[in-house]
Amino acid sequence: MNWQIYQRLKQALSLNLRRQIFIAVCDNQLLRNNLVENLEVDLTNTIDYTETTTNNNKNILFVTLNLNLNNPNPVTQINQWFTENPEYQKTQKYQILGFQIIGVESLTKQPSTVQWSFISNLKKIETNLSTLESSILLWINRPWLNSIKQSAPEFWHWHTGIFEFEGDPTPIAPRKNKSSLPNQQNSKSFLSPKISPPSINTVRPLMALEQKSYTTIDVESKNLTVHLLPPAPQKLPELPIGIDQEQENTPLPQWELVELANLVWSEISRKSGEEKTSLEKQQFQILKQIQDLNKSRSPSPELTIAYQALGDFHRDRLLAGEVSEQSLIIAIRAYEMVIDWTFEDAGNMSQFSPSQIPVLDILNDLATLYWMLSRQIKSSKSDSLVYLERSIILYQMAIGEINPSQEETYARLQKNLGLAYGDLANYQEAEKNWEKSVMAYQEAILYLDTVTHTQDYASTLNNLGAAYWNLAQYTQAVAHLQGAISAYTKAIDYFTPEIEPLNYAMIQNNLGIAYWNLAQFQQESSETLMLKAVDAYLEALKYRTPEIAPLACAATKNNLGTTYWYLAKQFEEHQIRNQLFHQAIAAYSEAVSIAQHFSPSELTFDLLAVYNNIGLAYYQIVIEANITSDKDSQMSNLESALDYHLLAYTGEQQTNINIDVVQGKETTVNHIVRTIRAFSNKYGIQRQNLALAKIPSHLLPKILTML
Repeated sequence: MNWQIYQRLKQALSLNLRRQIFIAVCDNQLLRNNLVENLEVDLTNTIDYTETTTNNNKNILFVTLNLNLNNPNPVTQINQWFTENPEYQKTQKYQILGFQIIGVESLTKQPSTVQWSFISNLKKIETNLSTLESSILLWINRPWLNSIKQSAPEFWHWHTGIFEFEGDPTPIAPRKNKSSLPNQQNSKSFLSPKISPPSINTVRPLMALEQKSYTTIDVESKNLTVHLLPPAPQKLPELPIGIDQEQENTPLPQWELVELANLVWSEISRKSGEEKTSLEKQQFQILKQIQDLNKSRSPSPELTIAYQALGDFHRDRLLAGEVSEQSLIIAIRAYEMVIDWTFEDAGNMSQFSPSQIPVLDILNDLATLYWMLSRQIKSSKSDSLVYLERSIILYQMAIGEINPSQEETYARLQKNLGLAYGDLANYQEAEKNWEKSVMAYQEAILYLDTVTHTQDYASTLNNLGAAYWNLAQYTQAVAHLQGAISAYTKAIDYFTPEIEPLNYAMIQNNLGIAYWNLAQFQQESSETLMLKAVDAYLEALKYRTPEIAPLACAATKNNLGTTYWYLAKQFEEHQIRNQLFHQAIAAYSEAVSIAQHFSPSELTFDLLAVYNNIGLAYYQIVIEANITSDKDSQMSNLESALDYHLLAYTGEQQTNINIDVVQGKETTVNHIVRTIRAFSNKYGIQRQNLALAKIPSHLLPKILTML
């Protein structure tokens, strides 16, 4: 069967028709590679020209290109190939039969913005084809076939033929965990596990109308369903926009357009130069189209699409990382108008096809953009909470609209719901919402394909581990920490450190945190668990280097130092304890060295606590030293202990006063007093006086009364 399909494909390409778009579908990469190679060989110099053809001496070429993941635009890549190989533009000598593009499956491991860029470029195929004289053969797998059908209908409309080859999907071999335990040689500074943000659907992100209820209709049964939404704030955050004082005299659609135009102008005003000019031109062209179409009060697909175009413009900016309250609000306003015109009443739905206004995508993307807005709003915690609650409701509504065949969409929605519940846990009912987060991630994992969606599967496992870890802080600590460890361990097997070093290192760091926490509850196995934590941190630090990821490196170094500190307490043998305290100091010191280049707000751990931890480690080394220990060395260690405690105290003095700072200062003062006493006990009053000379004058009276 595959041989027959191959012959048909080769024959279609051999016709040498201009600007043809062929799609070849093959899930087995080995088979695909063989077919690609055979086509390149078979189609080179194989076209039979008749004697009357003037170009029968041409060299025929069929070119294979790997998709450029930095700019996934096949047409641009083909044009670039011609630029780099100008000799093949000599039409009297060469005939380029076509180009076959491979590597689309690699987009699965790329960020959603890269995937969206590829889809967006396919949608522009009609415009781009005018620059080509050759045909294109696009090799894809079945998941990407479905995505292109749904997301790039313009490209699908232009394709000439599709050739589907049979073959088992190529599995991605999991990486084996090769960690091993190292040789044996109360902190607030531990990192919480990291959670990935929810993905934005790149098919057709739409915003739903901000109202108290939302009606959907079942196409088969014709039944109407009313979904209740939580009440929205009376208004979105205020922006510096001009308001027409005579708005009450303005017809409703026109007033909404005026408001939208003011929002757009506010956003444009933030830009300058060429960027501002470009924004003005693109957005006001759309606004002019909306104004012309708005003259009719009846809903129309053209008006809906125009509002959608404005929303899409700002959606694309958000996907590109240009996140601002203004862009979010403009997208919301524009998409609200899409929904307003589309669902003005249930009867109007009949004039819109599902491809024009897909309800499921509307609900999912509305939820995601509300989630983004809940994180972006800084001025009102209550508004943020309301937006987050609406996000959750909308995700749930979207899940209710899914049919059994949409497993991938269902998994994505459950993953997004899991993260939204995690955010909600930071506002209210932490235990309850973390439980819901765990359940959502578990449900997502059941429907994610480990082969075609490897990265999503692994990141969801990581998120599940984080949810378990957070839930363990409130209830059933041992069981939930074990759940976190299980999830992280599985996730690691789906990340190859050479390809995704930072993601791999992040999960190793999270695994170390979970092992350390579990050690606090299982004293009988705490030594083993802490050694596993050390092993995970050391593995993470192979890829979290100061040069590549300084802040992440500092955080893991801090975690490693704390684990060494507590691990030392597990041993009775002086030599092992001494070695582990020195290892703790080394790890902490490296964390401090990196952290000093950043502001405290950028750090994910308490630098002042690290100063105290280093001081405590030096102090332990001194008081546990035996009689034969070098006196000068121990004196130096005790001086270092005092210096680090004083660093912590100085930092606390410069910190805004709150109850934690007050308690921290008292703790640090106690450490200072204890260290000065050690000077007196071990080395006499003279050494104590030298130590007291280092104490700030305003603190000295208090210290003297405590000695």
